[in-house]
Amino acid sequence: MNRYKYTDVRGEHLHSLDGRPLIGTSRVGSVLSKPFAWYGSGKAVEAFGCPDAKVLTKIKNKKATGEEIDKHMAAMDVALRLLKTMTVDQFAKLIDQAYRAHDTFKKSKAQAGTDLHAELERFVKLHMAGQFGKGAGYPEQIKPFADWTFENVKRFLWSEGHNYSEKNWVGGICDAGYESHEGNFGIIDFKSAKEAYIDHFWQCAGYDINISENGVLTADGDLIYKLEKPISEYCVFAFGAEKPKPQFNYDMAGSKEAFQAMLTIYKKLPQE
Repeated sequence: MNRYKYTDVRGEHLHSLDGRPLIGTSRVGSVLSKPFAWYGSGKAVEAFGCPDAKVLTKIKNKKATGEEIDKHMAAMDVALRLLKTMTVDQFAKLIDQAYRAHDTFKKSKAQAGTDLHAELERFVKLHMAGQFGKGAGYPEQIKPFADWTFENVKRFLWSEGHNYSEKNWVGGICDAGYESHEGNFGIIDFKSAKEAYIDHFWQCAGYDINISENGVLTADGDLIYKLEKPISEYCVFAFGAEKPKPQFNYDMAGSKEAFQAMLTIYKKLPQE
């Protein structure tokens, strides 16, 4: 019987070792603050009728076009007149909608990200099977990754690879591993964010530590791949960008050290 196991029950992901839950590798980065406060505020004001919160910043910095200002003010006029007709109960519901706007948007993006991730996984597995996606087709949204793959990837080493570290007591699922045409071994992570943040690369380092320790596994803990040589690059594809492209980190030692530091802090935090 395998020691590692992964279960997904109604969206609740659980990595376990010997029946005991492991810390999720992707959760470790939650100890770092993200620049999302202004984003959440923007979604809230949009609930009150602001057509595009980004225009507020452009107006403040005197970079908005006349057309943007006119559109913004016209929408504000409509919103203000609507607010004046509301009852207290209606206004209270609007307040609640604004309060939850960011979370509502985040959940809609999460579903879109899940669909995108499924297409990327499908593409990688077709490539591993020697089909390269030809004839099967793939959505335009993943074309930047497909083009990069055809030009730079000699082979994928795994897709959706489960991994764990008993020493650190963490488990995770790594999107893919690859060998480049130059012979470099890399870890790749797909993100729906507009850019790659530093903790995304440190998350890759966590996977690197896990895989170097115990290899790549199935959800049931069967070993399917052992590294033939060390990982020498981390690659993050941020699909929320206007023009998605790979971003790299080559500081393996520093990234692993940073992951360990985040993990130390995470373990010190009160857990639910």
